[in-house]
Amino acid sequence: MSTPQTKSFSPHQLLLMFIAFFGIFVYGLLAALPGSVLPTLERNQYLPNDSAVGTFLLINAIGAVLAYVVSGPLIDRIGKKFALSFGSILVVASMFGFGLVVTRVQAAAALWLIFLCSLVLGLGANAIVAAGHALVGEVAIDWQNAALNLLDICFGLGLASLPLVVQRLQQGGGVGLVFWALGGLSAVLFLFVLCSRFPAPAHHESSPVTEAASLFRNPSFLLLAIALFMYVGSEVSVGKWVVTFMERDAHILASHGINASQLQSMSPEMLSRFFERDPSGIAIAGYALGTLTLFAMALLVGRLVSSFLLGVVRVNSLHLMTVGSLLTAVSLVIAFTAASATMVRLGLIAAGFGMGPIFPTSVGLAAMMMPRIAGTAMSLVMGVGFAGLLAIPPAVGYISSWVGGAEGNVRTGLFAVIAAAIIMFLLHVVLTLTDRRSSVAGKVSKRSTLIAGEQ
Repeated sequence: MSTPQTKSFSPHQLLLMFIAFFGIFVYGLLAALPGSVLPTLERNQYLPNDSAVGTFLLINAIGAVLAYVVSGPLIDRIGKKFALSFGSILVVASMFGFGLVVTRVQAAAALWLIFLCSLVLGLGANAIVAAGHALVGEVAIDWQNAALNLLDICFGLGLASLPLVVQRLQQGGGVGLVFWALGGLSAVLFLFVLCSRFPAPAHHESSPVTEAASLFRNPSFLLLAIALFMYVGSEVSVGKWVVTFMERDAHILASHGINASQLQSMSPEMLSRFFERDPSGIAIAGYALGTLTLFAMALLVGRLVSSFLLGVVRVNSLHLMTVGSLLTAVSLVIAFTAASATMVRLGLIAAGFGMGPIFPTSVGLAAMMMPRIAGTAMSLVMGVGFAGLLAIPPAVGYISSWVGGAEGNVRTGLFAVIAAAIIMFLLHVVLTLTDRRSSVAGKVSKRSTLIAGEQ
C-alpha cells in the first residue's frame, strides 16, 4: 500500500517537514501533560476526584473533536498555515491560562477555569495534529504511509520527554512552571509557522464537504474510522491514567512495600508532601512517570519499525495494523490485571510497540481513499478517531468513582480500555478480510475480462 520515493526534497520542503515534525513533537508533550500533572492537580484539589478528572478529559475531547470537524475543510480551503497558526495560538492561550489558574486562583474556585483551559487545549492541540499530518501528506506524497509513521515518531518523543522532566520542573517552580514551559514552546512553533511560506490550499475553489460525504458511504472507511476511535481512546487512556493507577492501586503499591490504606487516610496536603518530598513517594511517582516514558518510547520504536516495514520491506498496511492491534490488546490485558509494578511496566512497553503503526497508517489509508481532498479525509478519520476521547478516557474515571467511591478504583475503570483494544483488533480483522475479498474479486474480474477479450 506504499509507493516508492521518486524525488528528493528541496530545502523549502525540508523546512516544512521540520515545522510539521516540531508541531507533532509539541503535541506529544501536550498529550503527556494530563497524565503527568493530573495526579498533582487532583492531590491539590484543583480536580477533587476521579469523576472530575473524567469530566476534564471529556471536555478536552470535545475540543479535540470540534478541531477535527472544522480543521479539515479549513485546511483544504484556506490552507495548512492558517490551521497551524490558529492551533498554536490556542495552545499558548490554554497553557498560560493553566499557569495563571494554578498560581493565582484558590483550588475551590478554579474548577470551571480548569475546564475552560482544557477545552481550549483540545481545540488548539488537535488543530496542530490535523494540519501537521496534512502538510507531511502533501510534501511526502510519494511515500505517504512511511512518512506519516516517521512524523508520529515525533509524537512519541514528545510523549516520552515530558514525564522525564516534569518532576524536576515541579520541584523547581511548581506545577505552574510546567505550563509556562509548554506555552513557550508553543509560541516558538507559532513563530516558525508565521515566518514560513506554505503551499496554496488544495481545494480553495469549492467546498470539499460534499465530496467528503461519500467517504461515509464507504464500508472500509467506516471500519477504519471506528477502529481508530477505539485506538485513540485506548492510547490516550494509557497516557492519562497510568500514573494515577500506579500511584494509587493497592496491589501496585504493595509491590513497592507501601500499604495503600495508609495513603488513603492522608489529607491532600500530606499526600502532596509524600509524593513530592518523601523519598518513598518520590520513588513511586518516578517509577510511574518512567513507565509512561517507556510506553512512549515503545510507541516511538514501533513507529520507526513500521516506517521501515512500510517504506522498505513493503509489507501490507492492513496486515501490519492487525498484528499491532493484537499485540496491543493482549499486552493491555496483562498490564491492567498485573499485581506488580514491573509487570504493568512490561505490559505497557509491549502495548506501546504494538500501537506504533496503527494511528499514522490509518490516517494514510484514509487519505488514499480520497486523494483529491486528502486533508479533509485525514481530518475526518482523525475526527471520528478522536471522538474516542469522548468515551473511553472519561469512562475510566466515571467507572473508577462508581465502583470505588471517593478513593476510586482505577484498575476496574481501565477495563474499559481493555474492551476498546479488543474491539479494535476485531475491526482490523474484518477490515483485512474485506480488503482481501475485494482484491480477489478484482483479480477474478480482470481475468474474466481478459478471457472474454481473447475469445
